[in-house]
Amino acid sequence: MIGEFNEAFLAALEEGWTPARDATAQASTMAAIHDLDSPMYEKSQFAHPLLFSQAEFVELSQACRALLSAQLKLINHLIDTRSREGLLDLLRMPRRLARFIHWDNLRHGDATIGRMDIVPTRQGYFFCEFNIFPGVGGGEAYEGSRAATAALGFPRAGLMDSPLRDLAVLYAEECWRRELRRVVILDSRGHSGLGYPRQEYLKRYLEELNPGVQVHILDEVSYPEAWLKREEAERTLIHRMFTYEEVTDGFAFLEKLWASGAVLTNGFEPELRMSKRFLALLCDPGHQTLFSDEEVAAIRKYLPHAFSLSEENLAAALRDKSGLVFKIDDSSSYGGAGVLMGTDWSSEELERRLREPGVERWICQRVVEAESVRLRAGGDTAPEEYRLVLGFYSYGGRTNGFLVRGSRTSKVVNITSGGKLGWAFVVSEEGRQAFIRHARGRVEDFSSRSA
Repeated sequence: MIGEFNEAFLAALEEGWTPARDATAQASTMAAIHDLDSPMYEKSQFAHPLLFSQAEFVELSQACRALLSAQLKLINHLIDTRSREGLLDLLRMPRRLARFIHWDNLRHGDATIGRMDIVPTRQGYFFCEFNIFPGVGGGEAYEGSRAATAALGFPRAGLMDSPLRDLAVLYAEECWRRELRRVVILDSRGHSGLGYPRQEYLKRYLEELNPGVQVHILDEVSYPEAWLKREEAERTLIHRMFTYEEVTDGFAFLEKLWASGAVLTNGFEPELRMSKRFLALLCDPGHQTLFSDEEVAAIRKYLPHAFSLSEENLAAALRDKSGLVFKIDDSSSYGGAGVLMGTDWSSEELERRLREPGVERWICQRVVEAESVRLRAGGDTAPEEYRLVLGFYSYGGRTNGFLVRGSRTSKVVNITSGGKLGWAFVVSEEGRQAFIRHARGRVEDFSSRSA
């Protein structure tokens, strides 16, 4: 498990820690993320990375592929047995979005882009969220951690590259195949004001991998009208950063963009796949015959049991509330929104909150106790216990990770609820030992070795 795997490394970090080393690491991290226009990110960085077992990474990669494969089989079953409007109703999405969905892509999951959120426990790893969304965040944490480890001279060999670069590779192949002229990283005014980082790193990777292809960061207001003409639109690839709930103009711009023939890497089909309802549907005994033996095994081992809440099972769920987390099934609820830990509320208050949007809007998931690890955030004078959640990236079938989120106070671990951010580098046992040896040195040694 991640705590045990990092025990010797964290001890070595404390053995070699100095104020000068802390300042060097923090300055390097801040320099890497300063131009992203996100004070929220700048104030939320861990002072050092974690390490992750290469063997466990391989295991979780196989589990990730099996779970995503099972979800696609379930989606195909739902498309075959329901109308499109019925499927949108099941997943609590507005029917008006039906025309903005690539239904074939939804069936096949081509070039799936997402981050699977994983709770590490002392008993194993559990997938608690499917964030299947083109603009899923957190990759910038790699850049900050990578800058700090480079400044302190930690080993570079064998470390995975940025997940944002993996995404750029995926898009570069599309640009080459279609002979595209430009890539637009498309935001909305509704999303860009929330404080998340600007996509400067993705822009740089796209430019690096696509010589001669222009890359722009735009929104519905700054997007040039001329690029909505068919000839220009068909040479333009669109990477969307916002959810359907962050559209601010009544879909007027998206209507024109969709009609223009621009190459949208995704319509709104990711929001369907991101619905928390799938956590319950995958665990439903009636669906198990849809899946292969490997997929069933992955569901049973890696998904905390979940079920849909209803009037019929509400009383039982309230009695068992201390062992459940209640999640509203809005596909676009993220950042910890729409999540209630049963243990935090009295039965009466919890029932009131569940009834406000409607009991049927919730799914219940068995609580797993996140492992806590003693870590330093930037500027801390001593390590503190942080409860962890890991973000495991999957771009077009290629896995990469891990975003580390930690909280000292909240069981809903997220940056918007006071959490901290960092990265876990996947290493072999030999790589772990190299990090441990290097961590015991002093900052002066690192500077001279890396010069």
